[in-house]
Amino acid sequence: MKKSKVLSFYTVVFLMITIFISCDSDNPEELSQFENEISKEVLAKLEKAHFTTENARIIEFMGERGVAVEDMFLTFEQIDELLQGVIGPHEKQYRTTNLVTGLPRVITVSVDPALGSLGSDALDAMITMYNSENLQLTFQRVAFGLNGRRKANIEVTEFYELESGGFITLGRAAGFPDRRGNPAKGFGINSRWFELLNPSLAEVKGTMAHEVGHCIGFRHTDFMTRESCGQNINEGSAGVGAIHIDGTPTISDSSSLMQACGPADSFNNNDIIALNVLY
Repeated sequence: MKKSKVLSFYTVVFLMITIFISCDSDNPEELSQFENEISKEVLAKLEKAHFTTENARIIEFMGERGVAVEDMFLTFEQIDELLQGVIGPHEKQYRTTNLVTGLPRVITVSVDPALGSLGSDALDAMITMYNSENLQLTFQRVAFGLNGRRKANIEVTEFYELESGGFITLGRAAGFPDRRGNPAKGFGINSRWFELLNPSLAEVKGTMAHEVGHCIGFRHTDFMTRESCGQNINEGSAGVGAIHIDGTPTISDSSSLMQACGPADSFNNNDIIALNVLY
């Protein structure tokens, strides 16, 4: 997920946010607080998998209930599986254990009409950006499924969230490929970003391309430090693996599209090498 400082788009951080889930009750506020409290057991599992849980929240995202932690969304089932194959927090690696399989393969993508012409044009530009690399993994646009009917492998959905603490959320990732070799099923783009900061087509395309990178198995280039966010935090394996991709640096790459935070809107040379190694 991307966040941007309201006064400066290029100061970008990746954080997860809180969604309050409404329920029918005599005391809905109290019930909402109870239902959104993360158990100590779940927090312990996340911490053991090297997640920073300070801003962890329970949310409902793309029809599933789970935990938003750092720039990831994990279902409770995925959290139970976190500690399988966890590696040490200082390994310098860059992709998940699970990748998209069945190559050559066409991945269908769609975009919520609520994101308007900018969202539609950015999706087309993102598809062209990936397909221009002539990979064994290609992307094809299909119509967005209405009324909860999914038509695409990866859906780009719209959500609306106001800025908070001087930052605004740009996008929210849905995770990484599953064990069956399918991509994560999508990500969200904040339409409030559109009306507040009037982002360019390139900026929205870059955000979408970054989130697609996660959907097909890429970790943050600087996952071992998150230095692009002005932090010194190691994301560790996150329970999904963090495997170095041959031919790419084992240090932070400041111009990579997959930096945890940053304004990149296109692939650099190392991003292209990584794409060709995997796909």
